[in-house]
Amino acid sequence: LVIHDLLERIGFARFTVRVNHRQLLNGLLETIGLAEQSVGVLRALDKLAKVGPDGVLREMTDVVGASAEQAGKVLEFAKQAGSPAQILDRVENLLSGSERGLAAVAKLRELFRCAATAGLPAERIELDVSIARGLDYYTGTIYETFLGDLPAIGSVCSGGRYDNLAELFTNQSLPGVGASLGLDRLLAAMEELGMVEQN
Repeated sequence: LVIHDLLERIGFARFTVRVNHRQLLNGLLETIGLAEQSVGVLRALDKLAKVGPDGVLREMTDVVGASAEQAGKVLEFAKQAGSPAQILDRVENLLSGSERGLAAVAKLRELFRCAATAGLPAERIELDVSIARGLDYYTGTIYETFLGDLPAIGSVCSGGRYDNLAELFTNQSLPGVGASLGLDRLLAAMEELGMVEQN
């Protein structure tokens, strides 16, 4: 909701917040025997838009040590498309052996219900199970935001939930959810779309 309201207030009309959940991905990796290599697999998957499926497959097999069959299952999972409800119905079946995966499905169902109740337009929020956010401190929901008029510019606002990150700096347990703007990309997009006054 914060990402949505922020981009709307800046003046963007066409954008989509893509949402996923790290435990959905970790649940998949559990079921196919890649839980121990989760950091490497998710870093590879995070490059999907940049290097394509073949590049991700190569990194998962050559660098991470996944089998071609395991890497193929990850990529097949990442291709899920449709409405959030349709995708969650399908992945719920795929993750039937993973408690953490099924818990993530339930949390994502709740998130999309809450977004609809809060009045978030359905075209501005979508479930994208290919989003991985390569940093390993994410523990829950993850977000990437793309502009409808300039999708090639990449994500302009990203983030997610991190349960343990603050403990690097304090003894307190301070889970949080956060996102940050990609200022350079956002300004470049605004210039290209004529949203910045030229002096």
